[in-house]
Amino acid sequence: MGHHPTGSAVSVSISIARIEGRNLLHLIDEFLELVGGPRTSADPALARLAPTAYPDDDAAAAEFRRGTRDELFDRRRKDALVMREDLVEFDTDGDGDPLAPHDVVIPDARVDAWMRTLAAIRLVVASRLGVDHDDHHDPEDTRFHVYDWLGYRLDDLIQRADDADAATA
Repeated sequence: MGHHPTGSAVSVSISIARIEGRNLLHLIDEFLELVGGPRTSADPALARLAPTAYPDDDAAAAEFRRGTRDELFDRRRKDALVMREDLVEFDTDGDGDPLAPHDVVIPDARVDAWMRTLAAIRLVVASRLGVDHDDHHDPEDTRFHVYDWLGYRLDDLIQRADDADAATA
């Protein structure tokens, strides 16, 4: 985002159920724990979040990783905190219907952080499930529902952001 020719700021609105908001917060909190933890871990999810820049050159890959890994994880952490802040109203159990839709307005300057965070959390879930690419799982297998839901949410956000960009062009 942030590439509006007129310089006008827009926002993107998404409608999510209260229970979805709480589930997203839970996933964000787990993600924050992962990227805020030991970064030298052999956790395959961390490796997936910071892929090897030079797969054919171990020495160059290690050097690149030393110079960029902390910065990358710090950015991922900051992005996740932005998204968490935008969802803070879901941080209570609250009364009422957990399936009741609620509009979340995401300012243009924060949309990219949301997209990066949804994609990163989806990568972590994919790593945990052993998914290498989208057609590498059975959509009927309930273990993949969170993975698919994150993909749906990411696709929806991308479409809404594109629509908002087109409307201001």
